[in-house]
Amino acid sequence: MMKYTKEKWELSDNRKWWKTHPFSVTCRKAGVHATTIANLPARRTMSPDEMRDNARLIAAAADLYEALWSMVSSFHGVDYLEDHMRQSMQKARAALAKAEGK
Repeated sequence: MMKYTKEKWELSDNRKWWKTHPFSVTCRKAGVHATTIANLPARRTMSPDEMRDNARLIAAAADLYEALWSMVSSFHGVDYLEDHMRQSMQKARAALAKAEGK
């Protein structure tokens, strides 16, 4: 398993206060108000909705990783998988490898 910030990641809508980085992903750590995981800078090539949806995806990344890792490891050692399940498992393993920098 990867070592990453385990606290809950949350989308922060900063549009009222910070025009250059309208969205960010943060988490609360013990003794710290908030820790920034990612800032999403404003881009003219992206709509605010697209920036927000990208930030939501980043905020969900740790949960998605854990869920996918759990799913893949629960099928470890299963002898029979139908073709569509085998293809899905290959995609899942590839996504996990990408997240782990492999």
